[in-house]
Amino acid sequence: MADPQGGGSAASSDPSLFASLRSFWSVLLAILYTRLDLATVELQAQGIRVVKLLLAGFIAVVALITAFFFLNFWIIAAFWSTPYRLLVIGLIFAVYLLGGIIAAGVAGALAKAWPGFLSQTIKELRRDVEGLSVLIAKDKEVTK
Repeated sequence: MADPQGGGSAASSDPSLFASLRSFWSVLLAILYTRLDLATVELQAQGIRVVKLLLAGFIAVVALITAFFFLNFWIIAAFWSTPYRLLVIGLIFAVYLLGGIIAAGVAGALAKAWPGFLSQTIKELRRDVEGLSVLIAKDKEVTK
């Protein structure tokens, strides 16, 4: 014979199971939506930062190249009729070589210090995974 209480409890647990699943999926979707929103904000900020950096860098390079060209022209013209003209040209070359090496070192340091791609979003997703893992572990303990 079938147990009337077992049949009644199965029928009453189905609605709560589906409600629980709906609640779980709505929470999961809300978390994903929040993280996607955070990723979008980070991508926009990174894009703006890159455009500003490229524009400022381009303007600086053009201005400095023009200034260096005229400075070199002036120095070479000032020493052209002296026996030191080759020494002056060599010194100008050495200064630019040293400046280029220093600038390459600074650029390398800036590249290493650049924040990771979507670092905040990844950190938040890791926290979510850890939190869900703890909840799942607690749920497994309760069901035992």
